[in-house]
Amino acid sequence: MFTTERVLETESMETVEEVYAYDKLTLKYLTILHNGFVETALNKGSVTGKFLEVGSGSGRISIGVAKLNKQAELYGIDLSENMITVAKDNAEQEGVADRIEFSYGSATELPFDDNSFDTVLCHNMLHHIPEIPLALMEMKRVVKDDGAILIRDLIRQPTFVRLCHVHLLGLTYNKLMKKEYGDSIKAALSVMEWQELFQKADIHGAKITKHFITHQGIERESANKRDDYIKVPTPFYVVPFKNMYVSSS
Repeated sequence: MFTTERVLETESMETVEEVYAYDKLTLKYLTILHNGFVETALNKGSVTGKFLEVGSGSGRISIGVAKLNKQAELYGIDLSENMITVAKDNAEQEGVADRIEFSYGSATELPFDDNSFDTVLCHNMLHHIPEIPLALMEMKRVVKDDGAILIRDLIRQPTFVRLCHVHLLGLTYNKLMKKEYGDSIKAALSVMEWQELFQKADIHGAKITKHFITHQGIERESANKRDDYIKVPTPFYVVPFKNMYVSSS
């Protein structure tokens, strides 16, 4: 009942139709998480240059950045061809397809040269892969020495705490989202494993961050971050919750 061993997710969405359906659910249920991370990326990432999102999924994070930073050139990689298809369609519908390139690629073997990007983003993706330290080293490899690296994911909790999170924090979720949430928590790193990952990665200038009771991250802001502050448009009644997922200065 209180096991905390990491259990990798085994199910995946196979068809484009399933991905489109899941994308609609993320828009409905994950606005707080996404807007908080996008706002962090806009204000801690580079004001100009090349951005890479590792594990871009249906593209919502990259699209969010592109819509509010016209100077960003974005690249997203994912292991799911269907996710890439949906991400490209979403970018087209949001009017930013000319500034985002979505393509197939592995987080543990990034198809880019060393020091290629001004900002590297990774949101809620690490729990999907077995070799998390290798993925982190790859992100460290492709980001410039003065660039931003912004990584965030869930925290694995004991069974009782996980069930409380799913049923309380996911109170408005439908059955599929509750299952996905629970499975993702089981596949994530524990607080101690986050600390070990941070120490092993040894990213100069980075710090480990905590976001509410659900997420942890590893962040280094860009030496070329913006001077002004951009807020992501968010319904007023969820702004306080979104702010819990925005990294402080």
